[in-house]
Amino acid sequence: MQLFDLHCDTLYECFETGQGLRRNTLCIDRDKTAGYDMYTQVFALFCGARPPAPVPGRRSLLDLPPEERLGALLETAQREFSANADWLMLCRDMDDWAWAKGHGRRAAFLSIEGAELLDYPGGLEQAYDAGVRLVTLAWNGRNAFACGAATDNDAGLTDRGRALVRELVRRNMVVDVSHLSEAGFWDVCLATEAPFAATHSNSRACCEHLRNLTPLQLTEIVRRGGLVGLNLYSPFLRDDGKKAGIDDVLRHADDLLARGCAGCLALGCDFDGCEDTPEGLNTVADLDALAEAMLRHGYLESTVNALFYGNAVTFFTRVLGA
Repeated sequence: MQLFDLHCDTLYECFETGQGLRRNTLCIDRDKTAGYDMYTQVFALFCGARPPAPVPGRRSLLDLPPEERLGALLETAQREFSANADWLMLCRDMDDWAWAKGHGRRAAFLSIEGAELLDYPGGLEQAYDAGVRLVTLAWNGRNAFACGAATDNDAGLTDRGRALVRELVRRNMVVDVSHLSEAGFWDVCLATEAPFAATHSNSRACCEHLRNLTPLQLTEIVRRGGLVGLNLYSPFLRDDGKKAGIDDVLRHADDLLARGCAGCLALGCDFDGCEDTPEGLNTVADLDALAEAMLRHGYLESTVNALFYGNAVTFFTRVLGA
């Protein structure tokens, strides 16, 4: 079985907890990926959030000056990729990815979650040179470029945000609209005709949450050959406050496939970015249970393979190139 997951916060957790990718108490490490023939993971460098209460032994990215946060996260990423080079390789393009696949390595891509991490002179250049290839324009709050849906769904991109979108496209980087306000989504569409991704978002028709995509947004992503990653966070899967199950993931997948997403549906599980995942889907090692459930549900094996792996490979090949 092959897996290409579009979003996790594991490196951020490594920074704040001091753990590493080889073995940890988190959702992703070497042993947890061992069951996949080929495993590709997009690791997000998250802009940061404070827990509801202080956690003993945990440091906070937000204690650093804003202009030092990206560098601190990149140092963690570089340390971990170096320490785990025997099994995991940072990829900057799909040539790197093909090399990793051909030499028995797992493949990693880097993303920014919250463009405020780039908000200082040379920030984007530093991120790009270090291997970042995806940028989520906003997290839940407002920054100099965009606004998260959780803060103001009617706030669009700023002039700097539109310029950032154009620059990301020029560099063959992936624009990620997950978390982005609905007005910001449509501003992205006006700023570029390039395909973009919603790396960890679900269907609002199935769960009325502002983080999920409307039918009209999904139609636009399909039209331009974009990518949508299914998110496993229970509040994005069902809106009654109950813990989600695998059947809720299937309900969203059914809806997205019915809306023409067969060629753009993928996984963006959000492991280590959310604690409340469906019963039985606790770590990356558990996703075979989701694949088996999809087959029992009546999905063709080719559809499951496309969702777990193939659609993401096609999209990344088209956007990142060699």
